[in-house]
Amino acid sequence: MTQAGPLRWRTGAGWLVLAGGGRWQSNETGEIDAAALGWANLDRSIAVLLTAGGSTTEGEALLEYYADLGGPSGCVVPIFDTASAQSAENCQLLAEAGLVYIADGPDVLGLVETLRESPALAALVQAFEGGAAVVGMAAGAIALGAWVAAGDDTGRTEPGWGWLPDVIVEPHFVRTEATDQLQSLLNAHPDCLGLGIPTGVALALGPDGRVVTVGDGQATMVVSRVEKGSGD
Repeated sequence: MTQAGPLRWRTGAGWLVLAGGGRWQSNETGEIDAAALGWANLDRSIAVLLTAGGSTTEGEALLEYYADLGGPSGCVVPIFDTASAQSAENCQLLAEAGLVYIADGPDVLGLVETLRESPALAALVQAFEGGAAVVGMAAGAIALGAWVAAGDDTGRTEPGWGWLPDVIVEPHFVRTEATDQLQSLLNAHPDCLGLGIPTGVALALGPDGRVVTVGDGQATMVVSRVEKGSGD
């Protein structure tokens, strides 16, 4: 693991870009997208994951937008279920990418469960270790963290992909106080920190422990209100 202050993240030659969300069509993510291209391996293609929800048409429009910014060609990697996360062809597309864009969408838990412990996730690790930039846009940023909400009213949590093993990510963060969902997750896992990232802002984690904030705003660290070890 690479570390800077309280943050630890998966070691790799690439940049990990945790974005708080926003519509690229409205230029809410323009600074983030330009920065991601600056950290990407432009000799390789762009791979877009729409596993959290979204149409192939939207993914192709995103690729055209990145091409207009000076990016290389790319493709939507069709991983929408656990079977397609096993596909050798899909894994090759991820492993050979110079930038992987994990798109936002309504089904965070579906994204997490589809790729968790899959060959596709191993291919994503391979790309990152080889120097690819990995952009987690909102839902994608949540998935890269330690824990996610189970998506029901029970308060259950499910493990994320653990690229940030001590962090629970909350995108679209609009205040200094954590939302009830983030605080509930932190109370269930008081050894973790919350990372609130506003819309249009990204926290980029680079090789050698570099940390860069992109966009007009700041990420906020949030701690649990439950004392560690209290069990309450």
